[in-house]
Amino acid sequence: MNWRKYYGQNFLIDSSVVRKIIEISEIKAFEDVCEMGTGKGILVPYLCKNARFVKSFEVDYKLYEKIKILQSKFKNLKIINEDLLNYIKPLNFDVFISNIPYSKSKEIFLWLATKKFTRAIIMVQDEFSQKIQSNPGDKNYRALSAIIQYCFDIQPLFKVDRKSFYPQPTVDSEVIKLISKNNILSKDTISRVFTIFSFKNKKISKLNNKLKINFNERDLRVKEMEPEKIIDLSKLM
Repeated sequence: MNWRKYYGQNFLIDSSVVRKIIEISEIKAFEDVCEMGTGKGILVPYLCKNARFVKSFEVDYKLYEKIKILQSKFKNLKIINEDLLNYIKPLNFDVFISNIPYSKSKEIFLWLATKKFTRAIIMVQDEFSQKIQSNPGDKNYRALSAIIQYCFDIQPLFKVDRKSFYPQPTVDSEVIKLISKNNILSKDTISRVFTIFSFKNKKISKLNNKLKINFNERDLRVKEMEPEKIIDLSKLM
């Protein structure tokens, strides 16, 4: 099996992009960082230089075996050979940084919506960035858009050329910044939002009957509702 393809690995190799990410992240000496996907450790020296402590997750055991030696060089570094999304131990962090596997973008962003932290700097597929920033009534406005916009202010930062990766991806990439609004959602609330969007073309007046809830804005369709109203609606279910 080709493990690179299995894990969706496209390694960032452009040092100028790394410097931009570190600069924009503005990591302070008192902050803890969570990195998803250590990769070949290109970000590690910069993160460890600036942060109080860095926990970096690498699910690929072969990669982990090669890079775990970095822990002897940086005393404020812990590399963990686990899937972050399945990590069950307590995990507190201020800053999240990742060149995420694009196939898991939705899953990762929903995970972030359940966590308390200040900001995230994330490399995403350009198309995915556009979807989560879609406005109510737009074609691409969906449950994920409402959830992420409710939880975070989204700031698109800069595009990243495909040549900045090895191997080169087949899609365009963008670095974005998420700034927490301190609106942390439970998994149950997230599930309800997806249920509501399964009726995205329905008016609220029709939705009331189907979900046995009471809501004032009866003439709006689900796909036209602001994120805050969607969350309010989910809490009435």
